Amino acid sequence: MKTEISDALNFLHENFDHLSSNLVPLWHPLGFVSCVIDELPSSHVIRVHYWPEGERRVKNPDWPIHTHTYKLRSLVLAGEVRDLQYRVRPGSEWCVYSVNYYSGGSEIVRTPHEVDAIAEVDEFRRSGNHYEVPRGVYHQTLVPHEQSAATLVLLTDHGSDTPKVLGSKLAERYPYDRTPFDRHQFWGGIRDAMEYQLTYAGKGRS
Repeated sequence: MKTEISDALNFLHENFDHLSSNLVPLWHPLGFVSCVIDELPSSHVIRVHYWPEGERRVKNPDWPIHTHTYKLRSLVLAGEVRDLQYRVRPGSEWCVYSVNYYSGGSEIVRTPHEVDAIAEVDEFRRSGNHYEVPRGVYHQTLVPHEQSAATLVLLTDHGSDTPKVLGSKLAERYPYDRTPFDRHQFWGGIRDAMEYQLTYAGKGRS
């Protein structure tokens, strides 16, 4: 059965008390907080992303342009995010790093490939907006440090390729451990964002 972003929002709403009581959000290497709320490997994954006001915890070095091995559909629950998507071509601007995962964290490993990146999408997505990032497309999502935002993300059409990150030609590899974020702050922010979005959508606005 095909899952839509509206189904993901209903799932979050209907199961919010259970999810907020049992799931621990984690800092993501890209500086926001992430929590998987539903996962069916053969079908879809639903995550909630949160950018807390005044706080980011990015990996070092901070290289935000990356790909996914799935199609990403996002609903902005609250705040505003800047959606940048890139076309790449052979060049010398960036080295391509491959992402490897292990229990509790991940690492990026440099490959021999070098590319240039050209922005083809540069849009501000506001509360109530939907947008997509195709599988394998390089992108980044930006939220100013002094602002907060929350998104509901649906991941589908999973492939077997490896995620990539664009970075400088420095060391061969960089590890990143994913550490917990304050559960009460996270779920409080998500509750407010969800309720606002449901009210907003209920008035027929998009």
